Amino acid sequence: MAEGEGKLIRSLKSQTLNLPPSCVEFCPAFPSYFLVGTYSLQPESTGTSNNADTHANADSDMEGDGHLSRPKQPQSRNGSIIAFRLVDGNLTHVQTMPQPSALLDLRFSPHHGSRDIYAVVSSTATLALFRLSPDQEQPLMHLHTMDITAMSRGEIEPEAGEEILFLSFSWHPSRADMMAITTSTGRVYLVNLPTFNGSWELNPMPIITHTLEAWCVVISPSLAVAKQLDDSRETGEVFRVYSGGDDSMLRFQTCSWTKGVITDALSSFESRGHDAGVTAILPLLAQEAGNELIVTGSYDEHIRLFSVPPFGKPRHLAESRLGGGVWRLKLIDSDTTPSQDYVWRARILASCMHAGARIVELVQTVDGAHRFSVLGRFEEHQSMNYGSDFQPGWKDKLSVVSTSFYDKLLCLWEFGMA
Repeated sequence: MAEGEGKLIRSLKSQTLNLPPSCVEFCPAFPSYFLVGTYSLQPESTGTSNNADTHANADSDMEGDGHLSRPKQPQSRNGSIIAFRLVDGNLTHVQTMPQPSALLDLRFSPHHGSRDIYAVVSSTATLALFRLSPDQEQPLMHLHTMDITAMSRGEIEPEAGEEILFLSFSWHPSRADMMAITTSTGRVYLVNLPTFNGSWELNPMPIITHTLEAWCVVISPSLAVAKQLDDSRETGEVFRVYSGGDDSMLRFQTCSWTKGVITDALSSFESRGHDAGVTAILPLLAQEAGNELIVTGSYDEHIRLFSVPPFGKPRHLAESRLGGGVWRLKLIDSDTTPSQDYVWRARILASCMHAGARIVELVQTVDGAHRFSVLGRFEEHQSMNYGSDFQPGWKDKLSVVSTSFYDKLLCLWEFGMA
C-alpha cells in the first residue's frame, strides 16, 4: 500500500444517474460546467451473464480477467452526455444528450481558443466532436461524427460480426489538429483533424500495436528527445506516443512530424514492469537528467513511476499499491522548486475502480529517492470508479466529482490542499 492510508473523505452531495457513468471531465473554458459520459449494454443482447469488473464491460460486456468477451454477434450499446453545473457547492443538471453508441472516453481540447470543444469515442468506433455553449438554452452542440471506416477511407472496415471499439484517446498537447486513438483490437492510431467539422483522416497503419486491448494512450511533446535530435534539420517536430494494453505492456513510439508527414523518428520500446493490464499513463512536467518522467496505473492495483530516456527502455523508479485497479490519473499540480522536504513534488487524482478515488502525492526526496503517499481517499462508491475530475481554478481546496459504474452514482466531495 502507498505510504499512509490518507484522510478518509465524506461526500457533500450524491445522486443516481440514469445510465452507468464511464468518464467525467470539467470544461477548462467554463470551469463551473462538467460533463459525464455514459455506457449502457442493451439487455436483450447480453447473452450469458458473467462477473465483470473492468471498464467497457457495461454489465456483461467484459470477462472478469479484463479481456473483452468475444460475442458471436455484435453487442448493442448506447449512452449519453450529461451536462452539470457546479457553483458554490450546488450541483445543477443542465442537459442530457442521448447517444446512439456507448461512450468510453470524453476529453476537452487543451488548446487555447478551442477549450470549449470536446471529443468522445464510442463502442462503434466513432469519434465525435461537440462544443459546450453555456449561453445557449441547450448548451451541448454536436459538430461532427465519423467512424473508423470513413476516417481510414475504407482501409479499415470491420468484417461481418466483428466489433471494433474505440477505448480511449488523447489530444496532442501542442497541435490542435492531431490526436491518438486506441482500439479493442490492440491498435493505436493517429488522427489528423484539419478542421472541427469533418474531413478527418486516420492513418490506417497503427503507430503502436498491442496483442490485446489497448486501454490508454497519451501524446507527450517529448522535449528531451527533440533536443537530442535537434542536430538534424530534417527531424521536424518530435513527439512521443505512449500506450498501455491488456497485454501488461507499456509501449511507446517517438515520431517526427515533417512537412505534414509523420514518420518514426526512433525505434519503438516497451516496458514489462506491470503485473496486469496498463490502464493509465500520466506524463509529468518534471524531467531528470534529460529523461521524461511518467506515472502509470494498472489493473494490478499499483501506481508506478518510470524514467524514460530519449533512447532506450524505461527505468522503474517507484511503485505503491493503492488497493484498487488504477484506471485514470490526472495531475492536480506540480512543484519543481526544491524545499527542505523534496526536490520536486506532484499531486495526482487517481480513479481506483473498486477502491474508490485517491489523492496521491509523489515526491523526489532530498536524498534522491522517489516516494508515493496517499493524502486522501474517497470510498463511498459501491462499484467501479472509472471517472473522477476536479474543478479548475481551485486555491486551497479541491472540489471533486467522482462516479461509479454499476450503481450509477455521482458524488461531490472536497479535499483541502495545504
